[in-house]
Amino acid sequence: MNYDDPAVLDIVRRSMVARIATLSRNGRPSVTPLYFVCLNGQIWLGTADWTLAARDVKADPRVSVLFEVEQSARDRRVARIAGRASVRTDAKTYAAYVLRVAFKYSLTPGQIRNTSAHLGLLLLRRRYHAQSAQKGQACVIDVTPEQADLLRD
Repeated sequence: MNYDDPAVLDIVRRSMVARIATLSRNGRPSVTPLYFVCLNGQIWLGTADWTLAARDVKADPRVSVLFEVEQSARDRRVARIAGRASVRTDAKTYAAYVLRVAFKYSLTPGQIRNTSAHLGLLLLRRRYHAQSAQKGQACVIDVTPEQADLLRD
């Protein structure tokens, strides 16, 4: 099945979190949930270059990304997309990612209400990002889809 299959695209479009499965240099698997956006047939996941997901992608570019519709208890389909990934640390790519993430996750009526109700969490979020910046550089894991499957339970 192709990534551009309408059923796969429907699940990806309705998903809020992607779970990227990676392999370490030693072949040890890991699954990491990350925010994501899609752009021109690519899947962009945001993280930092020091994280396990980014280190694993640098060691082995083969990945699988799982998508499910978290906000629908009835729709239990899962889309699995296999492909090759790279870690991009250039400022232009990260800025494009952040802008798209803002529109997908932050600048929605529900999120604006939630942020207003929990202003104290903004300070924690700022502290987290400051500590993360001291450890390394923000990056985008750029996945080029090669194959897709629909999984049902």
